[in-house]
Amino acid sequence: MACVDIKALSKIAKKRNVKTIIDNTFPTPYLQQPFKFGVDFIIHSTTKYLNGHGNSIAGIIIGRDKELMEQKVWQTFKLIGTNVSPFEAWILGNGLKTLEVRMDRHCLNAQKIAEFLEKNKKVKKVNYNGLISHPDHDLAKKQMNNFGGMLSFELKGGLKSGIKFMNKIQFCSLAPTLGDVDTLILHPASSSHINVDKKLREKNGITDGLIRLSVGIESVEDIINDLEQAMA
Repeated sequence: MACVDIKALSKIAKKRNVKTIIDNTFPTPYLQQPFKFGVDFIIHSTTKYLNGHGNSIAGIIIGRDKELMEQKVWQTFKLIGTNVSPFEAWILGNGLKTLEVRMDRHCLNAQKIAEFLEKNKKVKKVNYNGLISHPDHDLAKKQMNNFGGMLSFELKGGLKSGIKFMNKIQFCSLAPTLGDVDTLILHPASSSHINVDKKLREKNGITDGLIRLSVGIESVEDIINDLEQAMA
């Protein structure tokens, strides 16, 4: 959940004639518009928030340079066969119709959950840009319209606590993806990052007790109750 100063990095890159690319999947275009800060290319995993319902796989690249997009990017896309199917495109189009209302709810729920977790005695640390305690809060506020639906938190007790917590989850869905209307929860140390060297994981902030939460749009009380009972 660390942030970078997009405008400053874009300025540095332009001075050196280097193209800038940003993955804007987490905030979506609704919460952050990187072109405003001088970025050259924006990519999204549309599988996530832009679709929002976990029922298709696709991605997109958007560029400021029309000539470069038409002559190089589009030609490459066609040659390697990455064009999305008509049905997947239709599903994505349906998802985009509700992007604004979904993202508002994702943000609202995530903020409430982050505040709940920050007060919980069994939680060592909460990573959410919407919290004033987060080191990048002011920067996120400067370049985002809201703080998004993604957060992570660190349980006291490490690996054992993380596994025990995940085994007790009832309402949230255990899944390695994100950006769904359902709340998705992941314990990297025992699943997605199980084969990554512990020292490398911890260097990147992925501790044994870290839980990643993709906050959904359900009743926030239901999500909090599930987290609370799993920690009890």
